[in-house]
Amino acid sequence: MVAHPSQLVDVPAELSDEAAVLIEPTACAAHAAARYTGKETVIIGAGTLGLLTLAAITATRDKVRSAPIVVTARYAEQKRLAKELGADVVCTTDEMPRYVRSATSSLVFGDQLTCGAPHVIDCVGSSESLQQALRVVAPGGEVQVVGMPSNVSLELTSLWHRETAIRGCYAYTHADFHTAIDVIRHHDLARLVSATYALKDYTDAIAHAAAAGRRGAVKIAFDMRGS
Repeated sequence: MVAHPSQLVDVPAELSDEAAVLIEPTACAAHAAARYTGKETVIIGAGTLGLLTLAAITATRDKVRSAPIVVTARYAEQKRLAKELGADVVCTTDEMPRYVRSATSSLVFGDQLTCGAPHVIDCVGSSESLQQALRVVAPGGEVQVVGMPSNVSLELTSLWHRETAIRGCYAYTHADFHTAIDVIRHHDLARLVSATYALKDYTDAIAHAAAAGRRGAVKIAFDMRGS
């Protein structure tokens, strides 16, 4: 692989290979977390990207006024890690509107909160997650799409009526890599590498990654050290 020197980032010598593997995805998370303002925030999804985005926010949240961070998680290990990484509330997607309602002193009108969270970060990117994000985002607030969406179908009346915004968040800047290294150190994120596979075992690796949450895993990686 050929790369320009400006595209390269030195890995600090004291970082383990497991920690280094997480620099690139954590840079994506740091890029998303840069829009965190300290107001009520919802993170939908506690897979790798959701957990890393949470970690990037909580690594620096003391620098801004902090309101509750609500994270939705599907599996027990995701819930445990989300609490460990600093979420104030960890709940299922069905439970989430109730917690946001309480945190923001909202009423419910139909399936829409009258107030809501100013900042919702969707780390799933499905029609269902985006629709739920629009139901709990505050008037004038922002839904940040961090999870990669495919073809989605959305009812956008509330976006128009409540003057909310949907903002895409893709990849990172060079500076985000340096932030990512600090986040990894702060939270000791090497522990999120749940399993490694030799390249020849790619079928098993992909299957494990596809079922990571259900199997209590976060990040699955290839181990090239013996190659």
